[in-house]
Amino acid sequence: MKSREKRIISGSYLELEYFPITEHGHRHDNKRRLTKKEQQNLNEKNAVKKLIRLINTNFVAGDILIHPTYRTDEMPNTEKEVIKDIQNYFRCIKAYRKKHGLPPVKYIYVVECKNGRWHWHGIMSAIDRDVAEKLWKHGDYTNADRFQPTEQEGGEAFARYISKKPMGKRRWNSSTNLKNPTVKTKDGQHTRRGIARIATQRINDRAYWERKYKGYRFVSATPVYNDYNGWWYIYAKMYRNKRKEKIPHLLR
Repeated sequence: MKSREKRIISGSYLELEYFPITEHGHRHDNKRRLTKKEQQNLNEKNAVKKLIRLINTNFVAGDILIHPTYRTDEMPNTEKEVIKDIQNYFRCIKAYRKKHGLPPVKYIYVVECKNGRWHWHGIMSAIDRDVAEKLWKHGDYTNADRFQPTEQEGGEAFARYISKKPMGKRRWNSSTNLKNPTVKTKDGQHTRRGIARIATQRINDRAYWERKYKGYRFVSATPVYNDYNGWWYIYAKMYRNKRKEKIPHLLR
């Protein structure tokens, strides 16, 4: 077996995975089949990771977080009705942006229902907050906030918040113009012994990680030993320092 280094670049954020692969290039983990519960937990974990990466790739400080609700007398009966209303809302957003010379909107939203009351949470490209609230016609308690990603984690907190109780078959819906994170791999850069040395001696060595991945700042690294194949697996997170971007006057 040989090692693989996988880099996932989501905007200003870098994730690193070190793991062994077979001679055919497949990840080499435990051969034991996962239980249904274990597979569900893994699927949920991967779905949240995907959402975090999409948000960090496509949205920046100053974009909009929106949390629309419904008036009691306009409360939908099904998720399908809610999605139809949301789609109409974004048609209005698109028309407004086109009229005012703004670029095409990007968005992600999640539908929720609590005690029979439907609402949704979303993130979208920067726009005047008053406009974002007024274009939702179905609720009196619509709130739009500025997206304020943290320097080290980006939009992770928001992604975890909106994915806590997904409705329907899809965890979220989105515009079709989102960019995917960049994924790069390198094989054979480290021996089994080299990976073990990183996992046991340099896992929290900030200077080591920042020297190895220049331009990025170290956040954390986690080693896990696999008893089945005798390899260490490593997951690390880093971020690139971001310059504060000025928000156009029209969008304030």
